Amino acid sequence: LRSAALRQHPALRDYVSASRPSTGSASRCMGLGVMGREGLPHCARRRAMLLHVLVSSQLWKFRPSRARAASIDPFFERLHNRYILLRPGETTFEAADIVDSNPINKGSRERGLTVAGQAQVRRSVESLRERGVDAPTVFYDNGARASQTADLVAAGLVIPRARMEPEFRWLEARGLGALEGTSLHEASARMRALDTLDIDSSAEPADDGTPNDSVNDVFSRMRNTIAKIENSYGGGDFIIVGGDATVLSVFAAAACGVDLREHSRFELRPGAFFDLEEVMRESKAGRFRAMDQSWPSAEEIAQAREMLREMGPRIFSETEAGSWVLGPKMRR
Repeated sequence: LRSAALRQHPALRDYVSASRPSTGSASRCMGLGVMGREGLPHCARRRAMLLHVLVSSQLWKFRPSRARAASIDPFFERLHNRYILLRPGETTFEAADIVDSNPINKGSRERGLTVAGQAQVRRSVESLRERGVDAPTVFYDNGARASQTADLVAAGLVIPRARMEPEFRWLEARGLGALEGTSLHEASARMRALDTLDIDSSAEPADDGTPNDSVNDVFSRMRNTIAKIENSYGGGDFIIVGGDATVLSVFAAAACGVDLREHSRFELRPGAFFDLEEVMRESKAGRFRAMDQSWPSAEEIAQAREMLREMGPRIFSETEAGSWVLGPKMRR
């Protein structure tokens, strides 16, 4: 506060006049006397007030945005395990272009992988085998889509059950709130636009219990799983099967030190995988290229929706979002 320029700032000028103790010494300012109205030494009060002024005023020039602050996490700069990020294969609702993000439904096998989705995962498993990934530990969300994907990985790489680690919450798919049951393609585009603004952006809340998660919510949950692995294992190969693409793209962005608002650059296609070490290397060198996304054609969507109609109302036994696909006579 000895700087003339600082003393001229209105907030600090008021602070100086209001917080100067009327009596006391250097020893008292260290908390040994001269208590304020709140029961704190004047020195402590002055420090608290100064911090408040700095944070709330324009003097705090180097305050990062929430997005940048959350993406710069030293924890991800010292990962000592190898991570393979594997997105679940295509699901029945993805094929039908319908958002399916309410965790209450994630255990339904009918909402798991399509035949095409299973084939996608098997191709990735073969590629992993060719890369020498033959004794990994698999952490996966316990929902149907990730569990079925993990089962195919275990069968293809002959992984014992002891190396299969289900996660009940931390790798869960991002909840899309009021977008539940709407067009997946349109909802994905909307969420990308929201995410570029702020990592705390989320869809509107739903009235059926579907969470409306932000990127920050996904990041916080995912970090718990990776911290557990890093603290419990001294090295090795780990396959992470997230509940959806966002869990994995947020992990990749954090590991590469990329602003989390840009996590969609690391989005995987259904059933595809990233070797995180390679992604980090390519990103650091400026050579990383986003993976092309493929969406089902109108004909494929119509066929997938017909399959949902054949399954009937039972697939909407917990929530009705998306049940419009059944038609007016069968709708729950």
